[in-house]
Amino acid sequence: MNISKLLLIDSALVIAIIPVLFLLQGKKNSNLFRRSNKEELLRKTSIILPNKEKLINLEKLAKDQGSGIKFESLMGNWKFVSVWKKDRDDEDNFFSSLLRVFSANIEFKKEISTNTSPKFSVITSIQFGLLTIEFSGSGYLKGKQPLLAFFINLIELKLNSKILLRRSLIGPKAKEELFFSLIALEKNGDWLSARGQGGALVLWLKG
Repeated sequence: MNISKLLLIDSALVIAIIPVLFLLQGKKNSNLFRRSNKEELLRKTSIILPNKEKLINLEKLAKDQGSGIKFESLMGNWKFVSVWKKDRDDEDNFFSSLLRVFSANIEFKKEISTNTSPKFSVITSIQFGLLTIEFSGSGYLKGKQPLLAFFINLIELKLNSKILLRRSLIGPKAKEELFFSLIALEKNGDWLSARGQGGALVLWLKG
C-alpha cells in the first residue's frame, strides 16, 4: 500500500460523512472548499513554488550528488500542496485540490531511539471540519539522496480531540514500508519535494 492509496481511503471516509457535517455546521462549511485554491494559499505565504521541470532537474542532482536533506530539517508539519502523476507534465489538479480541501499533511517528530540511526514519528492526516483521520507510525532516512522510509501501525478517527475509533495494525501490513525519495528542501525550509513509491511527484509547504 502506498501513501496515495492511504490518502484516497481517508478521503473516501471523509466524503461519506460530509452530509452529516453540513447538517451539524450549516453554512460554516461553505468556506472550506476555498482552501483548494492554491493561488490564494501562495498569496498568504508569499512563497514561489517550483514547477515540475525544476523538480525534475533537482531530482537528477539529488540522485547524483544527494539532496543534502538532513534528519533535523524534516521535523515539523508539512501540508500537501501539489501532486504530479508519473509521466504526466501537468499537475493533477483534482487530486491536488482534494488534498488541500481536506488539509492533508504529514508531520515528523523526533523519536527516542537506542540505535545509532535517528528515527522519527510520522503522522499523516486529513481533516474536514471537526473530523480528523490520522495514520501514525515510525520512519527513518537511508541512503545518499536520501530515502524517507516509514511504516504505519495505528489509525485513529477523531472528532476535535476526542478519539471515536482507533485501530492498531499488526502483522505483515504493519511492517510494510512506505517511502518517499526526497528531492529538495528550499533553502529557508519553506517547501519540500519528493517522489512517492508509485512514481508521483509531491510538493509540501511547511505548516
